[in-house]
Formats: sequence, structure tokens, C-alpha cells
Amino acid sequence: MRLEVLEERCAACGVCELTCALAHFKVNNPKKSAIRAEMWVLKDDVKMRIKVCRLCEEKPCIKACPSGALKFDGRRVEVDEALCTLCKKCAPACPFEGIFFHEDLRIPLVCDLCNGDPQCVRMCPTEALRVTES
Repeated sequence: MRLEVLEERCAACGVCELTCALAHFKVNNPKKSAIRAEMWVLKDDVKMRIKVCRLCEEKPCIKACPSGALKFDGRRVEVDEALCTLCKKCAPACPFEGIFFHEDLRIPLVCDLCNGDPQCVRMCPTEALRVTES
């Protein structure tokens, strides 16, 4: 299972961010989300970018982790809190910029696909997110 991102449909409304934070931490705080939707304007062109772990083949985040705290369990990237040193080397290694940190948390935020039922997909009003079996 993977998260498919259709950025051309994204309105950067933030529903995915709020949904993620509510589902995982029971807070209305998009900074505690494992997904980010951004919009920027380049001249007359509006661009959207959805930053989230997309379970890429190479998994450079895992290779960049010097403590072995990141692992792929066959479905998602997991973070072992006991091993994580918060060195933050995983974040710049992610080609999709899908790893985040929050000062309240001892581990990085990485999409866990809500254990097989991604709430961001269910709540996205523009259907910019989909689940694929690949």
C-alpha cells in the first residue's frame, strides 16, 4: 500500500494536515502532522506541493539513519524511539521532504498510513490523495 499524490488537485486547504494531527495526537495542530500541503506563486503560476512519505523504492531515509532507528516493516517506515537520537539526518535524505520534527516529540513524524486506513485520503475534499496497492 502506498499513498499516491495528485498535486494538480491539491488546494493546499490543510484538511490533510489537521486530519493527521487529530488522528495521531488528538490535537488541532498541523505542525504535528506527517503530511504537509504547500502553495506558492511563481510569477503567474500557482504551484502545489504535498510533502509526505511515499515509500520510495530506495528508502534513503533508512540508509541515512546512523542509529538504525528507521526500519521498513513491509508496509511502512517505522521509527524506533529507543534508537532514535534525533540527529535529523533522515529528513534531508527524503526525496519527497516527507519527514518532519516537532519540539514536543522524541521521534520524527513519518506517515504510517494510519495502519492501513489513511484518514487524510478519506478527508481530502479534492481527492488529491489516493491509496494504491503497489
